[in-house]
Amino acid sequence: MRTQLLGLTTATLAAGTLSLGLSAPAHAVGGIDGGNISNNGDVPTSVDVVATGPGDAVAAWTRPTAGGSRVYASFATDGVWSAPQFVTQAAVEGASDAHVVANRSGDVAVVWTQLIGGKERVRGSRYTGNGTWDGSTPLSGESDEVERTEVVMDDAGRVYVANSLHLGVNVPLRVTTWAEGQQPVDDLIDGLGQDAAITVSPSGVATVAYRSSFEGDDVLEVSRRTPTTGWTAPEMLEWPHEVGIQYVADSADDGTATVLFISKEAALRATAVEVGPDGLGTPTPISPEGVTASHLAVSVNPDGRAIAGWSSFVDNQVVVRSTVRNGSGAWSPWGTVQADTENIDRLHPLLSDRGFQAVVHNGNGALTVRYRTNPIHLFSTYAAGPADDLVAADMDPEGNVVTVGAEEAGFSSYVQARFLDLAGPAAVLTAPGAQATSAAVPVAWTATDSLAGVKSTDVMVRTAAWNGGFGPQQVIGNDVAGSSLQFSGSLGSTHCFQVQATDKTGNLGLRSEERCTTVPLDDTALNGKKWKRIAKAGAFNNTTTLTKKKGRKLTLSGVQARHLDLLVSRAKKGGKVKVLWNGQLIKKVSLKGKGQATIALADFPNVQTGDLTLKVTSRDGRKVAIDGLVVAKS
Repeated sequence: MRTQLLGLTTATLAAGTLSLGLSAPAHAVGGIDGGNISNNGDVPTSVDVVATGPGDAVAAWTRPTAGGSRVYASFATDGVWSAPQFVTQAAVEGASDAHVVANRSGDVAVVWTQLIGGKERVRGSRYTGNGTWDGSTPLSGESDEVERTEVVMDDAGRVYVANSLHLGVNVPLRVTTWAEGQQPVDDLIDGLGQDAAITVSPSGVATVAYRSSFEGDDVLEVSRRTPTTGWTAPEMLEWPHEVGIQYVADSADDGTATVLFISKEAALRATAVEVGPDGLGTPTPISPEGVTASHLAVSVNPDGRAIAGWSSFVDNQVVVRSTVRNGSGAWSPWGTVQADTENIDRLHPLLSDRGFQAVVHNGNGALTVRYRTNPIHLFSTYAAGPADDLVAADMDPEGNVVTVGAEEAGFSSYVQARFLDLAGPAAVLTAPGAQATSAAVPVAWTATDSLAGVKSTDVMVRTAAWNGGFGPQQVIGNDVAGSSLQFSGSLGSTHCFQVQATDKTGNLGLRSEERCTTVPLDDTALNGKKWKRIAKAGAFNNTTTLTKKKGRKLTLSGVQARHLDLLVSRAKKGGKVKVLWNGQLIKKVSLKGKGQATIALADFPNVQTGDLTLKVTSRDGRKVAIDGLVVAKS
């Protein structure tokens, strides 16, 4: 039996606050080195990556090439990267700032900046399958320079591009919405907006946060839109301090956005604020007072839990710090994730649907992943290979981390990629059915792991007799290499199974949903006088209890059931019975017909305790044959 805690569930992983530390592995993990995914060439000018599923991702980058520069992409499937693809078929001038976005529907798009006539322009291309892209769609208007492009995508495939476009002395903030198969729609958000961050929920609730000016001070403003409404008028945050130039944002599935910004206090302080249907909430400082924070980043999972990260310079060294927001909406006390780091240019805090936490950053010429799979554990370190200032990272819903980074080596430069396998296999029970046909119960399951592969599975069961509650869960299959086993059930009992698999790196997956079955109680357990007990092939357990006399009864006391079925053998001249539960009629049953049958008697809202009576109501001579009783707890 493995020594990890078998009862670890999503709720357990999500609970608690941030207990930060610098050692002690929390989970077996496996790094998968994707190596050089770009081929050698000139130094890349930008990189990005998005996780699209367990072990799947898309990376994009730009680099100089013959005749100008190009935009490239590579797809990872189960941790294996494809050969690089041309997003731009022909070379373009000055391609840079690549962004790759994807959604749960399988849509993928890449957005980048390039020079046209010496002026910066934003362009985009959608993936159409089979290694092809749909060309180059203009996503910005006339400008001299494009400032800080941010790109997101919703589940309908709409791409939202936010940036400030320098045009003479004006710097208007615009958001371009690009729906699949339609011309992009450009909206002016603010005539003087800069440093925009944009986020969108899967359903298309978008929020843009940016720096504006009010009475000579820098202020934070936000605007929001839904798929059926336009952008709201900008709302200014009421805050006693000026704001800095760093803004990041992410959204929960309900459309509530979390925005991180710098508050100019005694030192630059990281501060968080939520934006919902009613506008801006109350800001919460999340970094320590008096210590400058920079490189802000935030990740919000579907239910609104979040992780925020930043760097600070403390005691002559750069440290990475973090905090998490739990399900109640409260931010935990900050903690140090990584100490003694140099030259941080990128910081990526990540939070999975299961509650796995990771903080990815560069520094000292390397890419580092600090991770933990349970909030009560300390952070551990995974060295994700060499990387200079161009790095990107993402996490799939299960909690596996994907990283990309540019390794600068002249004309032998390349983009390297890695996966960090944190998530165990996903396991699903496929058998037994709700009702067993005998005491020999077949248990079957599937377990999949997209990165390391499945090593083994544990099988557990808890059992309740027809007249009692469930006992403790028992392990009936330990480290099973296959995908099925035979379980010897008990007559009249409900058995509820779970499986939990381990991958080849030792990661333990979550337990499956329970799957319950009930072995019928044999007819011989029913009490009655002057009934015949006979052997009968084809009847449950090869026995049946028979009478042809009106008024005869079978009883069973102390039954605990949520669902009741009656097993019978029908006959051409079959009789009738009425079924009483605690003396009350719940069913009239006719046994006229042919062969064996299962008759539903009752469904209760929860487990009920009672006495069951079967009374023959047909005239003498009509055959009544009872084969068994299903007393189910589920």
